[in-house]
Amino acid sequence: MNFNQLKYFIELARVRNFSESAKVLSISQPALSLQIQKLEDEFEYKLLDRTKKPLALTEEGELFYEKALEIVQLVEHLENLNLEIEEKIEGILRVGIIPTLSPYLVPLFMGKLKKTYPKLGIHIEELKTDEILDQLAHNELDLGLISTPVKASKIGFVPLFYEHFYVYLSPDHPLFDQDSIELKAINMDELWYLHEGNCFQNQVNTVCEIRDIRQSELPFQYASNSIESLKRIVESEGGMTFIPELATSQIAAEYENMVKPIAQPTPTREISAAYLRTTGLKRTAKALIELLSSCIPARMQQKPATPSIDTQIRI
Repeated sequence: MNFNQLKYFIELARVRNFSESAKVLSISQPALSLQIQKLEDEFEYKLLDRTKKPLALTEEGELFYEKALEIVQLVEHLENLNLEIEEKIEGILRVGIIPTLSPYLVPLFMGKLKKTYPKLGIHIEELKTDEILDQLAHNELDLGLISTPVKASKIGFVPLFYEHFYVYLSPDHPLFDQDSIELKAINMDELWYLHEGNCFQNQVNTVCEIRDIRQSELPFQYASNSIESLKRIVESEGGMTFIPELATSQIAAEYENMVKPIAQPTPTREISAAYLRTTGLKRTAKALIELLSSCIPARMQQKPATPSIDTQIRI
């Protein structure tokens, strides 16, 4: 067994296709098949069930995959150990951020990050929470910025800050003149929703005790992955939607009066940094977390008295 064989097997386990994996690894398909066969011969058990499409891991293959992944992650961590020892903040940091956070958080820290750590390259991708957790587990990301609480094995979390929920309300709505909105006063049929499976929408469903948004009586339904799209719909079509606190900072002056606080107890979501426990937080990831703390208002870093709304995500 050699290190490359482990990397080949991990990629094949991720893609579940010999041809596609070979392209990613820049080797021929016969060469990849040969290396996997050598692994199976050496350990004297089958790692793959080749009768299934796509390929499936055997029970032994699942266990082998977990251990191989840990080994590869630790070796890659050792390769960057010189940067850790010399306390250098440079290299590439791969970060996944949920779509309901990224448009509002990234502009807060990107300029300061470039000035503070000019040798640090950061690759940011907007992904759903389950995608971020999956890519962290497969060592395709170094850090995730997500809403918590979330239950996920092998993933560690560092709480960063807390966002209140707000209502974005059309001026034509009967509740528009209210200084704050009582949740019990909201007609759920007048809400515009994020796409099902989005963790922010999961939290809204919990707050409003919504069981199935597809039962809405609205003649026109619009489920989006973008809070900004929902705001435009409210502005043009009426109704209301929920937005997180950071989203209120980028609203044009003419629309500011459409932002309404929710009466106490105000629902809140927790934002955390997620990382793989087996490798821990990289120095570059720690540097980004510290920089984020300097960009977020101090009041938002104080844990509220009421519990944060559950994301309903279990992986």
